[in-house]
Amino acid sequence: MPLLAVRNLRTYFKVQQGWVKAVDGVNLNVDAGETVGLVGESGCGKTTLAYSITQLLPSNAYVFGGQILFGSEARIERYRREYWKVADGRIANALDETQQALRRLRGSGASSESEPETKKLEERIALLQHPLSVTYREYLVAEIQALKQEVDNLSQRLESGGGEEAKRRLREARDRLAAATQQGDLIEVVRRRDGRLREYHPKLNAIRWKQISIVFQGAMNALNPVYTVGDQVIEAIRAHEDIGPEAARTRVEKLYRLVGIPTDRIDNYPHEYSGGMKQRAMIAMALALDPKLVIMDEPTTALDVITAAKIMDEVLQIQKAMQMTIIIISHDVSVVAKVANRIAVMYAGQIVEESSGQNIFSHTLHPYTEGLLGAFPSIIGPRHRLEAIPGNPPSLLTPPSGCRFHPRCKYAKEICATDAPPYVRPEPGHRALCHFSQDFFAQGGLRS
Repeated sequence: MPLLAVRNLRTYFKVQQGWVKAVDGVNLNVDAGETVGLVGESGCGKTTLAYSITQLLPSNAYVFGGQILFGSEARIERYRREYWKVADGRIANALDETQQALRRLRGSGASSESEPETKKLEERIALLQHPLSVTYREYLVAEIQALKQEVDNLSQRLESGGGEEAKRRLREARDRLAAATQQGDLIEVVRRRDGRLREYHPKLNAIRWKQISIVFQGAMNALNPVYTVGDQVIEAIRAHEDIGPEAARTRVEKLYRLVGIPTDRIDNYPHEYSGGMKQRAMIAMALALDPKLVIMDEPTTALDVITAAKIMDEVLQIQKAMQMTIIIISHDVSVVAKVANRIAVMYAGQIVEESSGQNIFSHTLHPYTEGLLGAFPSIIGPRHRLEAIPGNPPSLLTPPSGCRFHPRCKYAKEICATDAPPYVRPEPGHRALCHFSQDFFAQGGLRS
């Protein structure tokens, strides 16, 4: 059962020219104790995905669809698909009816008077095509009301001396109610797109840093230059736990030893730390509250290769010692290959390939992954000339039709420019977003 499940997530940024589709239909599961690497070129949406999970999105970002389910229990998870299936059928019918209404309205002749109704129908279609939890609840009203009534009835029966059977039925009814109401969706804790409604929920502090923490991309900018580094870590601890300053400092000393910083450097300011020490301090801060999930966004940025290797060795040791769940983000495949159990390759707001690290290298099924791996040197095997991927990443304001990688792909055919590719799963745990991945698999992969 995944600790984190990202479903059909769409996070867009509103700019003057329109909507930037930074994350556009991403699905990603992360199991407890697993390390997942997220790789891709700059601007492909990796950091936006991380900020969507932690709800650190800027003011011009909106979630236009999908769910981010975190920490759900197995007994609740087993009922989710049942209610998604029921709601999806009803949503599909409502979508068809709304699209027909829009076609009739447009067929009757466009006028300024019909513009508000046209816009309303278009927004409704967008919401039905990419449902949020609020959309699912809207089409599960009858089931939710019935479950609430069942919970009330069983609770009253237990108060009057119900037996074990009543207790079992009450537990099941509560689990079903949690599944039907989409309990555990992080998008609803802070922000959702519902008529562009934005809201804040007090549960945020109970989740952010306490259960999900993040190591930011630029340690130099993430640390406040006018406070000592130790004071900043202590502040993060005391903001979430009722603990005294001495106990918090003792914990910081343990964290410093864990990440390899001498404890006598606690009272130094950020400018007195080297780049590697700043990065270690950020990792210590992320681990301060023993979170269930740690997201590391480019943890080796601006570090030399030796220091970067040491940082990744320490991350690997910490992960093994603490059985942490980690998402590590990088543009450098070699950085994540050493520590990740599974690698997801991202391009133009979509995950184009996902598999174990071994499969990504030995049985590559997407041309972009092949190009990404070919752009990095290898210290084993015969020497070969590095090959850059031709062209530039597309604008996410107006992404290409069909496959988003087709303008840069040497294997592209006519279908690639017109039809969006489906996910191909030629073997368990391996998927690729390409029309010809099955053919590549039959050939033994693009890099075999």
